[in-house]
Amino acid sequence: MAKTLDIIDKQLELGQVKTIRTGEYLDYVELLFSPTTKVQFAPSEDRKTVRLSVSDNTLQLPQLDCLITKEVLRNYIINLKNIYNQLEDEEENT
Repeated sequence: MAKTLDIIDKQLELGQVKTIRTGEYLDYVELLFSPTTKVQFAPSEDRKTVRLSVSDNTLQLPQLDCLITKEVLRNYIINLKNIYNQLEDEEENT
């Protein structure tokens, strides 16, 4: 019998980003910050805000769930890009 795909064995690893799409529509983006904390971004149903959800599966942190406007999200992305551009590339060991 062929081995079946077991998505439980393919959970996110620390620092990985997962995206879920329906065709061209991006349903949500998930990032694993630590072994117990993940963050999800998803467009709201009216497509006017983005829902941010931070959860901790050990229940030691309260869950954060809020809506972010398009302008705030734009500023956040631009400044993440600015931080990214300031970082130096890691040198590869050869």
